[in-house]
Amino acid sequence: MVTSHGEKPISSKVQHQAKQYLENWRQWQAPFQSEPCIVSQLEGGLTNTSFIIEAGSERAVLRLNNPDATKLGVNRQTEITILKKLQCADFVPRTYFADHNLLVTEYIDGYALDANSALKPDIKQQIEKTIEQIQAITLPDLDTRRYQSYLQQYCNQLSPLYLDKTIRQSLLQIAHTIDAEDWNAVLCHHDLIPENIIQGANGLFIIDWEYASLGHPQFDYMRLLHSHHIMEIPAKFCSIQALQAILVQLWYAIRYPELQQSVKHELNKIIQTVNTQ
Repeated sequence: MVTSHGEKPISSKVQHQAKQYLENWRQWQAPFQSEPCIVSQLEGGLTNTSFIIEAGSERAVLRLNNPDATKLGVNRQTEITILKKLQCADFVPRTYFADHNLLVTEYIDGYALDANSALKPDIKQQIEKTIEQIQAITLPDLDTRRYQSYLQQYCNQLSPLYLDKTIRQSLLQIAHTIDAEDWNAVLCHHDLIPENIIQGANGLFIIDWEYASLGHPQFDYMRLLHSHHIMEIPAKFCSIQALQAILVQLWYAIRYPELQQSVKHELNKIIQTVNTQ
């Protein structure tokens, strides 16, 4: 059996914490008849730590939320609101329990896509249809993401000695350009990379909605098709693809400070690419 992220040996550092949460399994809307146990720790996600858990023949995924997620641009309440709305969708694993510390979801027996499989015509068509379904979902109580403010929150966490005023202004101007354009906000996953799309027996499932919000209608399309490589993007989409690349790089600079110098180099390349369009 292939899991959605792949499996790795269980980390003893977080295993104790996970077992404490398992004691509260009766509070979940999961199909367990007895207390589940940890089967394995999942590979993949860089923000959180996730496990496959099992009781009898039933399995689920237990995610321990990163306590510093807010610094990484995650709003847990927004994620919970969106997941509740998506429970009627057939492309999202069922949510059994969610709070600011923990997420327990349906286990999907399948495999994560990669860049090549996501671009196969039949798979690409399914993904595009799913994005259309996502964008048709209404969440009138959610605020639209203002990308300049969102990016500013990342910049504020980095030292001016590393991210100087000139670079900051250039980055924020790219986000401001997108905010100032005329577009209608739709539900965006905002991290729709192939690894967050699982091919299961009953179709495709999209996971990891923690960065989701209302946003630009082209964001998910461009994120999926081109990742954060902006060199091949048509000029009319260059700014939004550049924004994606900036957010990815700043995320790494915050999550892994040892990468800051290489990230600074990449940010300068992005700025130069945008300025030559």
